[in-house]
Amino acid sequence: MSAPVPPASDFARGLAGVVAGRTAICSLDGDLRYRGYAIGPLAEAADFEDVAFLLLHGELPTAAERGAFAGRIAAAARDLDPAVVEALRLLAARAPGAAPMDALRTGVSMLGQVELDLLPGPRAALLGQAERLLGQVAAILAAWLDLSAGRPVGAWPDRPLAGALLERLTCRRPTVEEEAIFGTTLVLYAEHEFNASTFTARTVASTGSDMHSSVVAAIGALKGPLHGGANEQVLENLAAIGSIDRAIPWLEERFATRQVVMGFGHRVYKDGDVRARLLGGMCRRLVAGTPGEALEDLADTVERTMLERKGLRPNLDWPAARVYHALGLPMSVFTPIFVVARTAGWTAHVIEQIGDNRIIRPLSQYCGPAPREWKPVAER
Repeated sequence: MSAPVPPASDFARGLAGVVAGRTAICSLDGDLRYRGYAIGPLAEAADFEDVAFLLLHGELPTAAERGAFAGRIAAAARDLDPAVVEALRLLAARAPGAAPMDALRTGVSMLGQVELDLLPGPRAALLGQAERLLGQVAAILAAWLDLSAGRPVGAWPDRPLAGALLERLTCRRPTVEEEAIFGTTLVLYAEHEFNASTFTARTVASTGSDMHSSVVAAIGALKGPLHGGANEQVLENLAAIGSIDRAIPWLEERFATRQVVMGFGHRVYKDGDVRARLLGGMCRRLVAGTPGEALEDLADTVERTMLERKGLRPNLDWPAARVYHALGLPMSVFTPIFVVARTAGWTAHVIEQIGDNRIIRPLSQYCGPAPREWKPVAER
């Protein structure tokens, strides 16, 4: 017997406002918290390894635990399977202009095959997979940038993940300040409750599928411009505006044609995204005394106009795109960096889903033709 279909009044487009499960990983109730810790102190004082350990293991690490954890992540990044690297090399030669998001999706899928990830294992095995993926996903991104540019794959730097990845992506050693703010973006992107990609990962895991399949599906969801791709469009929009005197006319045109201004508004945060407030001030300090101040002045004008005209405040993508631009990162890696960070949250959710599982299977509301009779082809 099929389950009863809810009345039309209960239908929520995009599952807006629907509670679809429980999690001990992240809370958005009043303030963004990871495992109970407010995001503010984490963003200002913790590094990515601290936060990733917290998300996966449930507690902040001791100094010894953090050192061992960082070592395992770095080892995974250094030891990316040669078969995966060779496959990426062939793909880069065939389609060097392919999106890094596609390389990440393909690379993680290949890792699942070479590591024989068939079905979920015990919790310890899942944690091991999650820790390796934190390093491997970062290494895949860096390797793809090298290979698609016709360079040999560079060595993974012997330093924490944020500094190592930034060095690999920019081909230069970052300053202490640059490494710190880049690490902050990873912390802020690491987890965000039942967003589209995380819910996708949990749905796949709920079927009894494996860790790598869940992460591959999540990457596919994050590739969409309404989710992860928004940070790239932020920079495209700022470039299209060009100067402060063009800001209001450009926005007026968007308003008149009912086009979305990327980087503003959020399904959950109605009074503004706390992550955007934290990172926005850091971005201004990063570019102080440089030509990047002009872009910040333009961004301020857009922010004021969006608040005055639409009552919308920035979300995390708004300052993150400007930070990545100021760090000299190509726009094509903005969303892939999001993947590197969110792998911590995705894998934590996959482990949580597997630990207390019930297959995710919502109902739908049918809106097609009324019942009708089948006719043989001669009578149609």
